[in-house]
Amino acid sequence: MRKLGGEPEETVTPQPGEGSEIEQSQPGAEAAESLSVKSETETLPPAETLERATVAVPEPVARDEIATSSENTQPENRKVELNFDHLKTLGFLVPGAPAVRLSEEYQTIKRRLIANTVPGMLATKAPPNLIMVTSSLPSEGKTYSSMNLAMSIAQEVERHVLLVDVDIMKSDLSRLFGVVNRTGLYDVLTSPELGVEDVILKTNVPSLNLIPAGTIRKQVTENLASEAMGALTREIAARYPDRIIILDCPPVLATSSASALAPLVGQIVIVVESCKTTKQSLRHSLTMMADAQITGFILNKVRHRGVSNSAFYGYGYGYGYGYGYGQQPGQDKH
Repeated sequence: MRKLGGEPEETVTPQPGEGSEIEQSQPGAEAAESLSVKSETETLPPAETLERATVAVPEPVARDEIATSSENTQPENRKVELNFDHLKTLGFLVPGAPAVRLSEEYQTIKRRLIANTVPGMLATKAPPNLIMVTSSLPSEGKTYSSMNLAMSIAQEVERHVLLVDVDIMKSDLSRLFGVVNRTGLYDVLTSPELGVEDVILKTNVPSLNLIPAGTIRKQVTENLASEAMGALTREIAARYPDRIIILDCPPVLATSSASALAPLVGQIVIVVESCKTTKQSLRHSLTMMADAQITGFILNKVRHRGVSNSAFYGYGYGYGYGYGYGQQPGQDKH
């Protein structure tokens, strides 16, 4: 591992077929370690062996390919209709689909996050139902992870999810829902006449709502660090105590936006791309959020081996130990 100016960098690289532990570098961050994986475009085993859809981080797509939306004069009537078939082909979880490896692994991811929302579970004064999902650098899978995590939690009984697109410069989450350049978060932060209730969009997943990124792209970090953002996060956390709020945030090292927002949220999950994210990058990210509540990592694109010794990918989560969900029978879990 390179120390700011010396030896070559090491990437976070798991052993084939196993999860790989990510070490915590910052004292006081209380970072639990989690394992997860995501598929790419490699040839996968037959469906009867893998029993899951091929997963890939979607490229930007036309608005009408995934979702359509309607906007009436009454804000509460605005609704986004997601195209579940198309989402499924892109590797996302969708309601009503049979249980597959991906859905089971996200079950593991969400359990600890939900458990952390119980008062007193975390040593933070920030609302624990506010969960930031970020990464060190772009294209490591944070939006993909945010969407699948939201879809998984939305299937819970008596649980609701509010997805918030904080990454206005890319707006990948808004694009996924077909609402790029729709009035959203940053409009509320800069327009006193707008309230959060004016920009929440319903979806055809009854327990899943969305706040798009919005249209205002000036002073992004300043807006996230403003008292208006503090008031907004407190409002949505308190108004909907049964709701998990997932904020898809910009990468930590690409902008200062994530660092500005970190003190306002009760949980932070960092997506780490196997064999790409360097340990140096990860440590720099932890340094920038040293005082925040890092509750876990999603280690993504980890290669596992199936029964036919073919490579495949899946998702999983582990806290405080090197456990790789979905390991093959007979493998050591630690």
